[in-house]
Amino acid sequence: MQVPLFLATLIATVVGIILSVQAGRAGNRPAHYWRVGMTVLLLAAAVVQAEILGHDWDFPKGRLDLHLFCAFAALASLPGTAWSGWKLRRDPMMRTVHCRWVGAFIALTFCAVATAVWMFLAATPVA
Repeated sequence: MQVPLFLATLIATVVGIILSVQAGRAGNRPAHYWRVGMTVLLLAAAVVQAEILGHDWDFPKGRLDLHLFCAFAALASLPGTAWSGWKLRRDPMMRTVHCRWVGAFIALTFCAVATAVWMFLAATPVA
């Protein structure tokens, strides 16, 4: 049950990111705020599920370290994304800054997912 639930949560997180960006680009603030909030909750659930699932596997250290670097970098970019979005509400000049933070978050999240797949390709079940 762990793997299907994790994959469903991960897919829902990606869909949430896409829908959040779509609402933001359309200028639909209420939908954007709601979608961002739900996406962050889904991301948190995916991280918790990944942690639980990861206990059943042995990963090559280098691949695990790279994945964790990307994952923590994605999480670390969230405050900048939120801050620039908050400032954008009152200052249209912040749009470029916010777009860069969002782009960094999306790129780092993609790298975290890609390195997770790469990490699992060489994983072995814990005996």
